[in-house]
Amino acid sequence: MKALVVVPDAVELQEVGDPSAKSGEVVVSVHSCGICGSDVHSVEFGTRKLGQILGHEFAGTVVEIGPDVTGWRVGDAVAVNPHGHCGHCDWCKRDVSVRCPNAPHLGLSEPGGYAEYVAVPAVQVAALPPGTTLEQGAHVEPLAVAVRAIREAQLSGGEDVLVFGAGPIGLRVIMAARALGAGRVIALEISPARAAAAGAVGADEVLDTREVDLAAFAEERGLRFAVALECAGVPPALDACAEAVAGGGTIVQVAMGRIPSPLLTARFVSKNLKLVSSTVFGPGDFVQALALITTGVLNMDPLVSERIPLAAAPEAFQRLRNPQDSVGILVQPGR
Repeated sequence: MKALVVVPDAVELQEVGDPSAKSGEVVVSVHSCGICGSDVHSVEFGTRKLGQILGHEFAGTVVEIGPDVTGWRVGDAVAVNPHGHCGHCDWCKRDVSVRCPNAPHLGLSEPGGYAEYVAVPAVQVAALPPGTTLEQGAHVEPLAVAVRAIREAQLSGGEDVLVFGAGPIGLRVIMAARALGAGRVIALEISPARAAAAGAVGADEVLDTREVDLAAFAEERGLRFAVALECAGVPPALDACAEAVAGGGTIVQVAMGRIPSPLLTARFVSKNLKLVSSTVFGPGDFVQALALITTGVLNMDPLVSERIPLAAAPEAFQRLRNPQDSVGILVQPGR
């Protein structure tokens, strides 16, 4: 089969062996796999082992069923949770399954979704009901990241929310905030295309921080941000969130920037703010994200700006090192 394989400073389309379904596994024919910024940066900075097949935002069709697997049939449409969990280790007990050392993590420790086929533990696939497309299924994983971020924010309903950065995860955070009880949602984004997407998926206002004084804007509109979610990963973002959030509020750090972010601790402490991180998601977040999509609460279509074949993915990886106006790219091996 064809797959994208990590080579020095890039990914490369190669012919590799087809996977087979071992005990407890199914083989999924990949329909769509989103390109995540974490994949792009892992290649850029050399943090993934050579030969790895990346890709963790994917959905497809079951084409082979391994021994001892029940409840699945060839042809079933499924979304894949790439992160296994044993349920017993300290990480799983803390609901941080991505760090579980006892289970496979597809696209990280095991072959992932930038391929024609993937062997997946049967416990890590979820059925897509009739009327849900395979493209929609590929959005479940990144939406689960956003659901987790909103859970960490502990919204009680009706609070004003600030989202700093409207890239692929920031856009989903806007959607999750809207679906899970936020009041007014304000987004900060400098890319015109991403700003337009933020408005399309539910932001009440989208501001360019180069042109608007956020504090003055909030005072004029009567905004009181109980929560700010930092989804950009740029150094000024964290302190800007601390300045904007109301006293006693919460900042959720979602993005993983590589450059240290300055934070004026005097203001942070004097306002009695809380800073928490949001690390990927747990099994419950994946189930909730799946429900938000399959019940039609959220329409994920505005989050796709390109659909490309595997052969075009190496160029896309290079381009996304400076994403500019890209909203979201789906790799579709069957194209």
